[in-house]
Amino acid sequence: MSVNLVVLKSGEELITDVREIKSGEEVVGYYFDDPLRLNFNPEQEPEILQEGENTLKYNSKISITFFPWVPFAAQRKNIPCSADWIVTIVQPQEKLIKLYEERINGQNNQNPTVIN
Repeated sequence: MSVNLVVLKSGEELITDVREIKSGEEVVGYYFDDPLRLNFNPEQEPEILQEGENTLKYNSKISITFFPWVPFAAQRKNIPCSADWIVTIVQPQEKLIKLYEERINGQNNQNPTVIN
């Protein structure tokens, strides 16, 4: 499983298992397995932990709500997405991967989830 965060041109942020779709050597798209859309909401106003020259460090809590991406699709695996709709694909934090895996395995069906 290659769990990644995917940002789409639409502004949606997904966490999903990602696999490339290739035509020869060129990546033309991606397959998403169990894609979930992320919504972020601040739980509190960020507090400043440290102020330095040209830098600020904050402590804050946010709640993350997972929603199925394409919720009325019959399949949850091999959902194709064209490469030209992808803004970026990055590795998520370990804590977010764990929450995602718990969610898709049916261990955590509660919304929202708060992380620090």
